[in-house]
Amino acid sequence: MHRFTLGALVIGGLAGASVVLLAQTAIKPGHDRVPPYREPSPYMSQADIQAGLNQLDPKLVASRTGGAIDIAKDKAPGVVRRRMKGPQYAITHTRTLEYMIVTKGTATLVTGGTLIPPTIDSDPYPNANPIATIRSDSGVNGGLARRIGPGDVVVNLPGTPHWLSDIDGTIEYFEISVPNVDPAPGIERAEVLRTPPAR
Repeated sequence: MHRFTLGALVIGGLAGASVVLLAQTAIKPGHDRVPPYREPSPYMSQADIQAGLNQLDPKLVASRTGGAIDIAKDKAPGVVRRRMKGPQYAITHTRTLEYMIVTKGTATLVTGGTLIPPTIDSDPYPNANPIATIRSDSGVNGGLARRIGPGDVVVNLPGTPHWLSDIDGTIEYFEISVPNVDPAPGIERAEVLRTPPAR
């Protein structure tokens, strides 16, 4: 009985070693597969970003939407936005997830709650973007106000109102928008403003 058990252990050990050896042979380290050539990653230096922001129309920067420059237009979502102290839209993106990463300046950001009517369904100008935005001139009811500054990160989920209610002079932030995300319950897709037909 003892010999049988010892023999079974030896045979089992040899079988296990064979499985390991076969596995090592089948999955040898390294391979010859090389992904196709790709262009280098989009890049903007801090100096390039500041130069781009400085070239923005001051009227646009002082508007309710602020001014923005693209980081990698038509390649990757992401803009750097500069806003000046003054009235700002409170907005809700119905089907967009948005990341805000503050790089310069401070402000009070109100998130959550509900937009104060009347609202504008979509951008206030004809726009080919199928992801609608709802805007309010008046702000937000019942939201949470936070002071934000350099290094802070905010994630605005679809359907969540957000509003820069007070800006200390100027604020700049990197904004990444991920479109076509399922909306929050009760939030329906708003349609973009249609371009008037040509006459």
